[in-house]
Amino acid sequence: MPTATSALPVSEIVADQAPPTARPSWRHTAALFTALSTLYFAVGTVLVLRYNLFDGDGPSRVANAGYVFMSREPHLGAIGFVWNPLPSLVEIPILHLSRWIPELKTYGLAGVAQSALFMAGAAVMVRRIALDRGIGTGWRTVAVLCFALHPTIVTYGAAGMSEAALTFALIWCARHLLQWVHARRSGDLAWAGVALGVGYLARYEVVAAACGVAILVGVLAFRRSRTRRSSHAVLSALIVLFPLGTAVAVWSMSSWIVTGELFPMLSSQYGNESQINAATQGGPMGAIASDDWVIIAARLLGMQPFVILATIGAIAWSLSSRKRDPLVPAAVFGPVLLFAAWGQYTFTTFGWFRFYLAAVPLVVIVAMVCWAPRGEHRRRPWQMDSLSSRWGAALLCSSVLIGFPVTAYATLDERIGNQALQFGLRSVFDPQTYPSEEQWYGRLMTNDRALADYFDRKNLPDGSVLMDTFNTWGVWLSSDRPKQFVITSDYDFTAVMNRPWDFGVRYVVASNPANGVKDVLNRRYPDLWADGAGFGELALSVYGGTGDERLRVYRVIEPRTVPGARPVG
Repeated sequence: MPTATSALPVSEIVADQAPPTARPSWRHTAALFTALSTLYFAVGTVLVLRYNLFDGDGPSRVANAGYVFMSREPHLGAIGFVWNPLPSLVEIPILHLSRWIPELKTYGLAGVAQSALFMAGAAVMVRRIALDRGIGTGWRTVAVLCFALHPTIVTYGAAGMSEAALTFALIWCARHLLQWVHARRSGDLAWAGVALGVGYLARYEVVAAACGVAILVGVLAFRRSRTRRSSHAVLSALIVLFPLGTAVAVWSMSSWIVTGELFPMLSSQYGNESQINAATQGGPMGAIASDDWVIIAARLLGMQPFVILATIGAIAWSLSSRKRDPLVPAAVFGPVLLFAAWGQYTFTTFGWFRFYLAAVPLVVIVAMVCWAPRGEHRRRPWQMDSLSSRWGAALLCSSVLIGFPVTAYATLDERIGNQALQFGLRSVFDPQTYPSEEQWYGRLMTNDRALADYFDRKNLPDGSVLMDTFNTWGVWLSSDRPKQFVITSDYDFTAVMNRPWDFGVRYVVASNPANGVKDVLNRRYPDLWADGAGFGELALSVYGGTGDERLRVYRVIEPRTVPGARPVG
């Protein structure tokens, strides 16, 4: 009587019976995670509290988390739909500790905690891949440190932004995809898909990675099928894409129900396209992005000088040896890097240096793949038992000895490391030449905190200050009395905006329409910035770190007329 497995190809039976990898020591895993998350959080705390160095994307997401339960009208939809929700969702429970540690909110350190946890988790995933391959403890330690102590990994583990969450999700996906290539278990495909779905909730670039993963899975599944049926390839691709599709559908439908837009990151007045257009009109876009391939290459190779060599080598090795493992890091991380280069070249994105961060795990994982899996059998600490493993060891050593200094130099060069947090590190390493208090990036949010203190000292009742938090999130975040503000996510924001004098509003905070995307207040009252639109008298002007006038505070008075006002439904 034939068994149920007799109809399967022998290769499939052998694969399903492949010996499992040894379980890692949870003590070692916990120690690594704790040590790295503490390191990243400590670095971020020092940069923020001592040097006032940060990127606005980090604390702005902390503000999004705070709106959910600290605003006048708490609700989950207040988290916002322009940017992905995962970082802010993780920050919500951390923010509850701000009653004892106010800096978690007022200085955005909840964001630093979030990115530290995700980046430490990414390093743990790197270690798990090394364990899966059976790499000895010596080279395994080098691989983990090559990733975890890379200058930009440390920087963005401490930055409070979404790069850490994206990196964690991509490495998680790569690990299970490597497992699937080796053992052909459909469960690993599902876990790789879950990682992509989680990654979509962190950053939209995961869609590019999903395309590369789906193509690789489909091709390998087709070639492995005994009859080479396309249905097998399609079903395998669907398994890995299903969690991502679910995440896209749920997030888009939630956005449509709350805001009326399926993809506000594209179509919203505050979305990526609007911000790019505003930046283009407000000044030379070349200062932010560039279609010069020399600059694009400088940012890519500045992030990891061996990324092109490692990618080409992995593909060539796979084609010549018929091994499929080396294709995994290229399929997962390569599309993200291609999208970053294309986005910078076409001015579709801002072309930030951090968008090329995926080059770091790509090279590290290519190096680890050079060791063939050995299941439960472990190699000696420094064992290199093949020519390929020697190449992997050389790639790791070169990435540390050459790559780290190259990246450090690129980070401090404002033509390459083109954000305040990156070239602002010059003030940390050379304070004599670049004293922090004299640099514009050392004054970020200082006036927002002063304005928040100005309102706090007035002991205003709830709902006394009207402002659109797209440009004033720093004021809300810095305030000890957040309920005094009527903010964009409040249910009654539109009604209050249309007739602020009837709702007890005493002050309106107007943002400079020449400095970027016009917020909803400027569209409702085109003359608000110039003269208070007939219902406000100027009380205060607030200047930014670069000396430009950013905000004006108008005291609400009885309206005379509201010239040119545009009613909002």
